[in-house]
Amino acid sequence: MKRLCALMLVLPLAACSAGGFEFPSIASLFDTTQPETRPLTAAIAPAARPASGELRSMTVTSLLDGSRTTFSVRAYGNGIRVSESNGCTWTRARDWFSPSDSWANCGTSNNWHTAQAKVRELDPVYPLKVGEVGRYHRDAVSHSGRSYSRETRCEVTGAVELLRPGLEPTPAYVVACDDSRRIRTTWYAPGEGPVAYREEHRRHGVQEAWIRTP
Repeated sequence: MKRLCALMLVLPLAACSAGGFEFPSIASLFDTTQPETRPLTAAIAPAARPASGELRSMTVTSLLDGSRTTFSVRAYGNGIRVSESNGCTWTRARDWFSPSDSWANCGTSNNWHTAQAKVRELDPVYPLKVGEVGRYHRDAVSHSGRSYSRETRCEVTGAVELLRPGLEPTPAYVVACDDSRRIRTTWYAPGEGPVAYREEHRRHGVQEAWIRTP
């Protein structure tokens, strides 16, 4: 307990000595699967749904084990196809928050590593602004013949500045998508797209967490 109190005293002093740096969020200090953030220092404009040409490839660093993954993005019909450097490939609408409508070689499940789905947008979450809510319905069938129907609810729960080494603080919306099995949280920066991501299974805990790197 004494060590914890000492830590709480030292950290604010260190923040003050850093030339006006604001204290990062408590959640990011004690949960390494959360990206470091701080309160907004300026207003953030609503973010429109991106055009297909605005969706770019990116490299991310895992907050679980430090490994790096590249997401190669290209246009595919009315949406996008994303190929990950670990062999997983998935497609979805040009909407980061929409559930995928197909995936192959993804995850470790014997029954669900490959599947096809029909996805309907019930309510748009765009333009992103705090308090906005979107909904999607997905009917999925796996390569092994299993199926489910599920609704996903996405809510813009806040806006923060994301802190990344070597980069200026990035204003980003926090969007939490809940499908009753998993909560997918994205820190989404207007003009850049997803800059951090965290996926938590209700039974199995955090399964994926990363931050976008240059």
